[in-house]
Amino acid sequence: MSDTAEPQIPGARPADEGDDDEILLEPTVQHAVTTWGGSPAPASPPSQSFHMALATNSLPSITTETGELLRTRLKAAALFLALGYSAFFLFGLLEPSSVQHRSAVTLGLRLILCASLVGLLSARADLGYRELRLLEYGFFAAMILLMMFGQFSTGSRLIDDGDLPRLVAMEKNGIINLLVLMTLYAVFIPNDPRTTARVVMTMALGPFLVLAALQWKSAEAPAMVDQLARTEFAIGNMLFVLLSAALAIYTSHTLNHLRRDLHQARKLGQYRLGEKLGEGGMGEVYLAEHQLLKRPCALKLIKPDVNTNPIALARFEREVQTAATLSHPNTIEIFDYGHADDGTFYYVMEYLPGLSVSDLVHQFGPLPPGRAIFLTRQVCGALSEAHRMGVVHRDLKPANIIVAILGGKCDVPKVLDFGLVKLTADHPEAVRLTADYTVSGTPQYMSPEQAMAADLDGRSDIYSLGAILYFMLTGQPPFQGGTPTELMIAHARDPVTPPSKHRPEIPADLEAVVMKCLEKKADDRYPDTRALAAALAACASAADWDEAHAEQWWADQAAALADSEASLQPA
Repeated sequence: MSDTAEPQIPGARPADEGDDDEILLEPTVQHAVTTWGGSPAPASPPSQSFHMALATNSLPSITTETGELLRTRLKAAALFLALGYSAFFLFGLLEPSSVQHRSAVTLGLRLILCASLVGLLSARADLGYRELRLLEYGFFAAMILLMMFGQFSTGSRLIDDGDLPRLVAMEKNGIINLLVLMTLYAVFIPNDPRTTARVVMTMALGPFLVLAALQWKSAEAPAMVDQLARTEFAIGNMLFVLLSAALAIYTSHTLNHLRRDLHQARKLGQYRLGEKLGEGGMGEVYLAEHQLLKRPCALKLIKPDVNTNPIALARFEREVQTAATLSHPNTIEIFDYGHADDGTFYYVMEYLPGLSVSDLVHQFGPLPPGRAIFLTRQVCGALSEAHRMGVVHRDLKPANIIVAILGGKCDVPKVLDFGLVKLTADHPEAVRLTADYTVSGTPQYMSPEQAMAADLDGRSDIYSLGAILYFMLTGQPPFQGGTPTELMIAHARDPVTPPSKHRPEIPADLEAVVMKCLEKKADDRYPDTRALAAALAACASAADWDEAHAEQWWADQAAALADSEASLQPA
């Protein structure tokens, strides 16, 4: 993303280039500085709960989905018929005969009806499911009645003129018109087969009712009407209509079955899947909602190649269980995990309103030293808990830290993807699994020992956190460019360019902390994240940023976004 990228809608994107193992939720700044409805937030610290706002906009049920689909399909059907009727209407105006002129009149009425429905569906966004159904039945009933009226009117004229060939052609045209309407209804309108059967079979009566009305009216020409309604002709038409009706009902049944299967497939246990947020090497992430609690969350589905590897799946499931035990407020919360009916493994985590460190720097430039310290000290707390439990993250990077607005507080960093951890020998569950499933991490932020496939402990995460701090202060990682292998070699061998070479205003005491984190040998780094947090707190610029500064910064972004949106509105 470039520095000039506009804030985007809520969502996620795949992990940074070079990461083959992750899907990372990265909500953009518009999450945090707007309310759920999309209106600009006030120029004060945000107070509305994003989670509560999302919960009140529950993910759709099958009825809601059907209603939304019905509106779209009904509008499409009306447009389709309008185009067809327009062509026949123009043809009827060009034909000089009175019969064609009468057909043009009924076609014109149908065209007006179609246009009216399209206009109504376009203008009225508040139509409920029941209202849409009434519009559907009324529209198709009107289409059939107008078709019957047109046939009866034209047929009566042709009988008066004694024009049997054109009368037979009119009957066939009526059958074709009917088949178009039945097929259109079955394909376009979402319905269960029973409802479709009732509507379609009612439509099928139309031509035969017209024929019966012509027999009753045209007593003066019984022979002509009897010839039109003779057995072989009537039976042929009836069979044609019944076969078409059966095909329409079967089509509706198939489409309805597929639609319900899709709806059911989007449920995993108690979770209802919403929009897809992103995907990566290990799986896909969806916005989801617990159906009973109405709690929004992010649900990650693990890809089939992992699900079919029992060793990989066993370790992944164990690591998710371990990550779920982490309770630090700066660690993303894992709510649940499980298996779908087809065996697909998934786990559920909190959905965060905020902005990743990666996007924060890319959109707004390097962070002030005080803010970088403020965020990094909180991340140290999350890592401290994990390391005490024998858990090493192994994939710390700017994209894996979300700077969120939670609980009325701003600039709350959350460490993501503790489901892809390394258990050290201190962890009680650190048993060996053959054909162990490993995650390589991200080359730009990988520790030397990780690049060399050596044993890891918490000091590996300290190196990665030092590389993230380097990125916060300079806008670039310690090493960049080249292939992943070249980056890994650089971490293991090449000296790091001091961050002040990129930004001379970086304080010397803070630079010393960064360089100590990035020592090649683990023994030369801080022994643990507590020591790192203490060193950061001792920096002179640590007092330059606090919660009040964070609240003001987010409020300023809200105001800037509101002004930007206002400038885009037409005068």
